[in-house]
Amino acid sequence: MSRGLYGIDEVRHLVNDDPFDALFECLRRIWDADDAFEAKQVADREYRTRLLEREISRQYPDLYDDLVDRVGDHPLMELTDGCGIIMDGMSLREGFRLAADLAEERDWTVEYDWAACEGLPTETKFIAQPWFNANGGKQASMKHDHVAYIGEPEVPPLPGTSPEYVWSRFPDKRLHNSQEGQYTLTELVEVYDEAKELVIDIIEESVHDRFLVSSDHGYVNFSGNNPYRLAEEDEAILKEKFSGRYREVEHSGLLRKLERDGIIHRAGGHYLIRGHHSWTKRGATSRIDHGGLTLVETMTPLLTVDTTGD
Repeated sequence: MSRGLYGIDEVRHLVNDDPFDALFECLRRIWDADDAFEAKQVADREYRTRLLEREISRQYPDLYDDLVDRVGDHPLMELTDGCGIIMDGMSLREGFRLAADLAEERDWTVEYDWAACEGLPTETKFIAQPWFNANGGKQASMKHDHVAYIGEPEVPPLPGTSPEYVWSRFPDKRLHNSQEGQYTLTELVEVYDEAKELVIDIIEESVHDRFLVSSDHGYVNFSGNNPYRLAEEDEAILKEKFSGRYREVEHSGLLRKLERDGIIHRAGGHYLIRGHHSWTKRGATSRIDHGGLTLVETMTPLLTVDTTGD
């Protein structure tokens, strides 16, 4: 039973074409709405997002192997001119809304697609390093003439090179406020609006008229009910072995059990939480996190923006 998660067009796409393109369209059905980030809507849409992935993973056993195979060779690194904008932590959710808003509010030509992230785990330090040789994966350490780093919600002088890159710490910086107990559902609208205005400011300050807007990774949001269930033994192992959504590989029968049970997935030298599994942790915990292996962490938004109107 699809529960409105996909229609006949998406089913045909899943069966006959690229399954991840079909899943992108399924996520569009959930998130491409003006009220997507309103407080009353978020929990339901997040639940449907988790339910979609759970149902598809049951019907498509190779989902996560194939998703890992897609990782790397991000289009941002293939730019030969124009400007690449990296909005740290921006997910497909924001991408659907941003594509519509930029086209409507600025009358720019906007095309929206997706691309798998550059590396795993879905954590900035594993992506900033191969992209820009960031020291320890820290974006602020990127010292390149063609890269500008934005740590506050204002645009500094841009490089003016071709290509040029702009790495914004937003919206991830605001989303991480949730780890400090400062996050509410209502504020998601504000987080999105701030990120959108920053994208617009970057585009208007740049000397270029063609832009590729994307991100390093997405995130999971555990607001609302979760259809994923853990056996008590598996939850106990997660509490013992994981402090977040990934960890380094070690020889452990307990970790191998989690792998057999479909709770974690090995990618290179790390184990990643597979799907939207969550468990009770000590102290205050954030509902928003990343580092694991889900569609919304691994599939990044890809907006092509042309400000000439051509």
